[in-house]
Amino acid sequence: MTNKRREEGFNLSFLDVMACGLGAVILILILVKFNDNSNIPVDELQKLQQELAALEDQSIELQQSLSTEQDKTAAKTADLEALKRLLAQLKLQQQDTNQALKDQLAVIADLETAIAAIAAETANDPIATPDSKEETYLVGLKVEGQRVGILVDSSASMTAESLIEIIRRKIGSDVEKQAGAKWQRTLRTVRWILARLPQNAQFSLVSFNSSATTLGNTSRLQASSEQDLQQVMTELNALVPQNGTNLQAALNEIRRSMPNMTHLYIITDGLPTLVETGAGFPTSRSCKPYQGQQATITGQCRMDVFAHTMKTNPLTGVVTNVILFPLEGDPSAPSAYWGWAQQTRGTFIAPAGTWP
Repeated sequence: MTNKRREEGFNLSFLDVMACGLGAVILILILVKFNDNSNIPVDELQKLQQELAALEDQSIELQQSLSTEQDKTAAKTADLEALKRLLAQLKLQQQDTNQALKDQLAVIADLETAIAAIAAETANDPIATPDSKEETYLVGLKVEGQRVGILVDSSASMTAESLIEIIRRKIGSDVEKQAGAKWQRTLRTVRWILARLPQNAQFSLVSFNSSATTLGNTSRLQASSEQDLQQVMTELNALVPQNGTNLQAALNEIRRSMPNMTHLYIITDGLPTLVETGAGFPTSRSCKPYQGQQATITGQCRMDVFAHTMKTNPLTGVVTNVILFPLEGDPSAPSAYWGWAQQTRGTFIAPAGTWP
């Protein structure tokens, strides 16, 4: 009897455990089914959709910003490449300029050597000036030719060496302008050239500032005629240095006066500041070299005016000689006139202040 009771007790406990386990399984299934069928609230879904749309807009903006920055980077890269190319060109130009300067210095050295050799000899053509009655020589410059043109700069800057003194004389009287040291030196230089002209030569003398005028009774004067020489000097002494410098007008006038000219002598102090109206000069805001259109003129503008004058008024076959009294603030003039003289097989001289 004892063994039978034990078996009944064991069976009852096992059934209880099995029933509990089955109930737990059923509860789990019910909970899983409930969660599977539950829906997300509408408000939360809309919020998620709005956040998604905002993220998409932000992504588009970032893409646009990225494209803009890429374009800017490409533009800066192109500018950098252009600057590199420009720098390379400037370096090449600098090398060419340095080489040209070396060549010019070599030519100047050769000229100095030749002048030193000539200076040791005694000049055989003494010229007595009417003022001092002293023999004066300018080594390296020879006055020659059968048909000679002489251009005399009579602009306002020919009154003095310094800019301050030029401005002071500009507002002074005509007598003060004529008494300027540089203008008196110019008159002596013209007299020096006239005294050395070949006796059988013809010559024309043109004075130029903002315009150009042929001096003398006729356009072609005789070097052997004392009357012609005195007439020219009388008219030249009566001139008043004033206005700007129009080299183009001077070349046009000397070509008209002496169309078959063989030699040209120019007495000036700097690069031109004016061109003829309608000459086709490419003006800009900083360079308008016409009478009354520009109060001041830059060095680069003066160089442009000189280059334009040389291009539009070539004197083919004319030996050109330049006597330059350097002007303060015009450093490019010597090289420009030296180049002109060299191209025509002429002479460029910037004499000392004590000459003539």
